[in-house]
Amino acid sequence: MLNRQCSTSNCAWDCDANKHEPQACKPEFKLWLECGVNQQDAIFEIDDGRVKENQTFVLNRVLVNAAHLCNPIVKIEFSSIIFFEAEDESGREHEVEVDLLFKLIRTCEGHSECVQTWRYLKEFDIENCIDELEVEISEPFTVTFCDRICPKCCEYKIVVEGKDFEGEFDALRVVSPDLSALIQGTI
Repeated sequence: MLNRQCSTSNCAWDCDANKHEPQACKPEFKLWLECGVNQQDAIFEIDDGRVKENQTFVLNRVLVNAAHLCNPIVKIEFSSIIFFEAEDESGREHEVEVDLLFKLIRTCEGHSECVQTWRYLKEFDIENCIDELEVEISEPFTVTFCDRICPKCCEYKIVVEGKDFEGEFDALRVVSPDLSALIQGTI
């Protein structure tokens, strides 16, 4: 649970019509950084070499209080490490695949919406007479997103969802998730 308070806005906006028209704002710019809280690794459950279906993890979240700003802009930055170890020993063709969907979800005043998605797809497909295919990958995954929001308090969170997997897995993890928000606006 986040312990931060959100205050009311000093600027009038027509957010329902998707028009951003600040009124009575001073030409003084404010810029600050908010770091994510409740960081959690995604350790996918594997049963007898198969990644279990329908696994979803909240990796990190950040609270953005832009209630005191006019014309607020938020830049979200996310980074993590994706690690997996898998093999395929059967048949003449060998395949290892990891398909993950990352979602950026924004919640403002109790209303949540997915504002952006990114797909991580890594596939190895070998068609020859090798005995087996073994793959071990550890690589960074980073994304950025800019958002023009109404002056209010919003929470952003990054969620990862397993979509499709091929091969026999020993491990699949998304670790060291780091989420931050850079906020700019006038007061």
